[in-house]
Amino acid sequence: MKKSLTAVLAIGASFGVLAACGTETDSGSEETVITVGTEATYPPFTYKDKGEITGYDIDVLNEAAERAGYTVEYEPMDFKGLVPALDAERIDMIANQMSITPEREEKYAFSDTYAVSGAQVIVASDNEDIQGIDDLDGKVVGSTQGSVYAQMAEKAGAEVKFYKGANQVLQDLQVGRLDAALNDRLFILTELEKTGYDVKAVGDVFNKSEAGYMTRQDSDVLDQLNEALAEMKEDGTMAEIGDKYFGEDISQ
Repeated sequence: MKKSLTAVLAIGASFGVLAACGTETDSGSEETVITVGTEATYPPFTYKDKGEITGYDIDVLNEAAERAGYTVEYEPMDFKGLVPALDAERIDMIANQMSITPEREEKYAFSDTYAVSGAQVIVASDNEDIQGIDDLDGKVVGSTQGSVYAQMAEKAGAEVKFYKGANQVLQDLQVGRLDAALNDRLFILTELEKTGYDVKAVGDVFNKSEAGYMTRQDSDVLDQLNEALAEMKEDGTMAEIGDKYFGEDISQ
């Protein structure tokens, strides 16, 4: 799998994409460049390894983009800045475990699903009062701004305190500044133990979610990208990437 910051493949000049910009190669053919915003601080989905952006979301997109004939350029930024950057057309796509929700689909377009998961509650290791989502009413829950988990917490009756990233949330959780946090069960499965924070996951997984690459509704890049994603599911490449990061296929 490609793990470089760009996955490069030139395509014919007759191929046009509205959402992404086209540049002319040395051979005179047209190259479709997609600028992709990502948090790059959310392992194992999107993070930096020795200065290079990598992770499950990135490996899948790099492979799909190469098959579709796109060049990908990544722009790391805070999670809360991703959607405004997409709205302002500073980026063409978001690759950051963006859950496909009815509210988002009213304004944005999504690729086909490349990850299926759900949410789970996290508390300090000595917390015995909170056993799941039903116990969050009146509690203070940490989340990143714009996250679907913040909406879940508010719906459960919690007061939400916003942070820049998951590490800041876990740090305040273990010292008692927060009562709980919500996060992806795959993040919890693979990364929570690695953080070293004195916290634990409790309760059942809930709110099954599907993640897709998010674009503006006028984007023309999704048809070719979806064809590539379907090929990757069919030939086992998607499962291979999932096994690399999670020990299982998480695409369906």
